[in-house]
Amino acid sequence: MAQKRSSTTQTYRVTVTRQDDAHARAETRGHQLALNIKKGDGAAGFNAAETLLAALGACLLTNVNSLSQKMRLRVNAARMEITAVRRDEPPGFSQIEYRLVLNTPEPEARLRELHDLCVKWGTVTNTLIGGLVPEGTLVIE
Repeated sequence: MAQKRSSTTQTYRVTVTRQDDAHARAETRGHQLALNIKKGDGAAGFNAAETLLAALGACLLTNVNSLSQKMRLRVNAARMEITAVRRDEPPGFSQIEYRLVLNTPEPEARLRELHDLCVKWGTVTNTLIGGLVPEGTLVIE
C-alpha cells in the first residue's frame, strides 16, 4: 500500500520597514536585507523587481542543493543568470528568462531531470507560474 503524503503548511513572515526616502530594511528570523525604494536610483540596494528575481534564483538554487543530494548528483558549482523585461503599463514583467549554469560531471539526462524537479518543487516558481494575486489591507496608526 502506498504511503499518503501529508499536507503541511508553513507560514513565512517578513517585515519591510522604510528607513528613509531611498532605503528600506527587510527582516525575518533575525536576518536583514537592505532594499532600495527610490525609483530610478539603484545606489541603495536591490530594488523590488531585482529582489523578486533574486528570490527566483534563490528558490531554484535551494532546490539544486537539496534535490542533487537526494538524486546523488555531484554539483561542483551552480549559479542563476536571470534577465527580465519590464513593461510600463501596467507595471510588471512581460518576460523572465533564466539560465541555470551547473558545473558537474553528471550526465545530461539526469541534469535535465534535476532541472525539471527544481522548477516543479519551487515555492517561488510555482507562485509565479500560478499568478497568485497578493491580498492586502491598509492599517492607519
